[in-house]
Amino acid sequence: MVALLLAMISGCASTAEPIDPYVQQLQWLDAADPQADANQAVKQNDLRLLGLATRSVNIPGIDKKDLLKYEEVCGVQLIEGISDVVRSDEHLRLMQKARSYALKYNAIIKLHCKI
Repeated sequence: MVALLLAMISGCASTAEPIDPYVQQLQWLDAADPQADANQAVKQNDLRLLGLATRSVNIPGIDKKDLLKYEEVCGVQLIEGISDVVRSDEHLRLMQKARSYALKYNAIIKLHCKI
């Protein structure tokens, strides 16, 4: 009986799904502070806006008509782990969090990056 129980427990442990690498790349967002991070970037004179690479590059908080100007003047840093394919509910949650983070971050950077 004990051997059967041990076999069942070890069987469950070996079938655990590995964490999606896209989810791993975005987990930092759960503890991130976009305002503090943007202010730190400004202090370091890093005025790159945050972008999301979906079917095309999307920069939250920037009008499409101004996109190219901001890219040329300030630059863009893509948030890794973003994709146009949603891999799981957790990936979707983190991608939504990344968009919200980028909106707040870019609002601060935009004040310092003059086009």
